[in-house]
Amino acid sequence: MEKMRKRRNTGRVTLQEVAHYAGVGSMTVSRALRMPEQVSDKLREKIEKAVETLGYIPNRAAGALASGYSNVVVVLIPSLIDKASSKFMQALQQILNKNEFQLLLGCHEYNQRKEAEILMTLLKSNPAAVVIFGSQLTEKTYQLLERANIPTVNVVGSYFKGAKMTLAAASFESAYELTRYLLERGYHHIGYVGAYRDNRLQHQQLNGWHKAMLDHYKNADQIVTTPDMASLQFGRYALTEILLRLPELDAVICSHEDIALGVLFECQQRLLKIPGDIAVACLDGSDSCDQTHPTLTSMRIDYKKMGRETGKMLIELLNNDEDGREDGIINQTFSYKFERRQST
Repeated sequence: MEKMRKRRNTGRVTLQEVAHYAGVGSMTVSRALRMPEQVSDKLREKIEKAVETLGYIPNRAAGALASGYSNVVVVLIPSLIDKASSKFMQALQQILNKNEFQLLLGCHEYNQRKEAEILMTLLKSNPAAVVIFGSQLTEKTYQLLERANIPTVNVVGSYFKGAKMTLAAASFESAYELTRYLLERGYHHIGYVGAYRDNRLQHQQLNGWHKAMLDHYKNADQIVTTPDMASLQFGRYALTEILLRLPELDAVICSHEDIALGVLFECQQRLLKIPGDIAVACLDGSDSCDQTHPTLTSMRIDYKKMGRETGKMLIELLNNDEDGREDGIINQTFSYKFERRQST
């Protein structure tokens, strides 16, 4: 049989071409791809060989629309390099893969105007569920989620009443606790340095720091934030900026580990002792904080655990939907771990 070529007008091999190559009907090919147990081993092998030879890519979205079933879960995150986003997404993907669900990822890079646009593209795949992480939920995004009428998981994002599952991080509480700890250790002039200032997580952190300062009747004006990503360079710049305004600065709380490292480097450049002259701490610490000199005091929220738990609850939710059982609304808050180290 002569080898069939891809059609030039679309660049994709069609189901009909696979059927012609295999010498069977289109319905037989479709059945073999969707329900392989319903065709004989010999016929299935013949069709699989045709698929491999021609490089056929099944249209899963079309199949999902026809069958009413989808094994795709779309995930919308704000950043591919932010530690919280990447750790959560990777852990979630592992759970979904083990349960034969495929993750379709979209990233809006903290651009609220792109949030709805990317979500609309993701929804075209007819997913079984939507997971939004750290979303600001613009009005258009909110409307899309309402109209989609599929299970939505809202993780550390703005409030969405239609969410089947809502998972939050104790970001406000962790910032409040860390600030209170420093105040009770005798630090009076505590600054806050943060990145991604338009993100809900950072708003919660800033509010926690602000409330702790005001509860102790301290000045809560020394803030340096950026809409951009966290970096060592920004940490060095921010410390310089605060010291110009407040030479008596004696402690800095950073939203991210990278910023805190930049503050440490700038202190070393200025021959400032840590914590003798300035105490330094961060709100998104990892095991790397145990390797710095001095070791870095940090609050740690386990985003990997959050991703795993989200995946497990989502699989259970989707399985219950298939069984026709009613599910209640799931709300859960993940706490933090306080690691006191040498920098404070």
